[in-house]
Amino acid sequence: MSHPLHVFPDRTGTAAENMAADFLLLQRYRPEEALRVRHYSWARPAYTFGMSQEYSYITSEITDSPIDICRRPTGGGIVSHLEDWTYSLVIPASHPMSKEEPNESYRVVHETILAALTQQGADVVLNENAASNSSPSVCFNKPELFDILLKNLPTKVAGAAQKRTKSGLLFQGSIWKPTVSNLNWDRFYNDFLFELCQRLDASLSYEEWPNWVRSEEKTMVDQFDSDDWNRRR
Repeated sequence: MSHPLHVFPDRTGTAAENMAADFLLLQRYRPEEALRVRHYSWARPAYTFGMSQEYSYITSEITDSPIDICRRPTGGGIVSHLEDWTYSLVIPASHPMSKEEPNESYRVVHETILAALTQQGADVVLNENAASNSSPSVCFNKPELFDILLKNLPTKVAGAAQKRTKSGLLFQGSIWKPTVSNLNWDRFYNDFLFELCQRLDASLSYEEWPNWVRSEEKTMVDQFDSDDWNRRR
C-alpha cells in the first residue's frame, strides 16, 4: 500500500526548537499513516548529542562558545551543525520499514541519500564495514555501518540517528557540506525526495506546517531546553 510522503516548509530554529519539532512530528502528527520529511536550519551555532551520552563527556568535547547544546531524542554521537545540511524523516508505524531492524532501515535511508548525491557526481560510497562496539562519541570522526563516505577516503559525509516508538521511526540526519562542496542543495533535496518515494513506495505531497496547540509546542521546546533533559546523564 502506497503511503503519502508529506514535505514541510524549511524552518530555522534553536536547537531545542528543532528537536521539539522533530519529536512532535513523530508523536503528534495527523494523519498518522503519512511519512514526514523536513529540512531545517539553525538560528544559532549548535551541537546536538545522542540520547544515551554523558553530559560531562559532551562538555569536555565541545569548546566553542557561545553555542547551543541539546540532547536529541535519538541515539548516536555528537553532531556539529555549524556547516551541515540537516533533515528529519518519520516513517509511521503502519509502514513496513518501521518494522525493519535498525541496520536495515539505516541502510535504506542512506541509499536514498547516496543516490541523490551521485546524481550530481559526488564520489561517495556506502560504508559496509561494521565499526567496533564502542560507545557513541563524535559522529563525524568515526564512520558507522552504512554511513556515507568519500570514495577511497575515510572521510564521513553523512550519518544519522534513529528512535523507534509506537508511533513509528524517527531519523535525524546530517550531511557535512564541506565534503561535497559543489552540490546544488535545492537539486539534492528534490532528488532525495524522489528517491524516498521510489524506495519507500510513497507519493509526494507538499504540506503546510502543522498547527500544533501552542501550549503543547512550548512545553516540548522547554523540555529540550531544560537542564533536566540535557544533564539527565
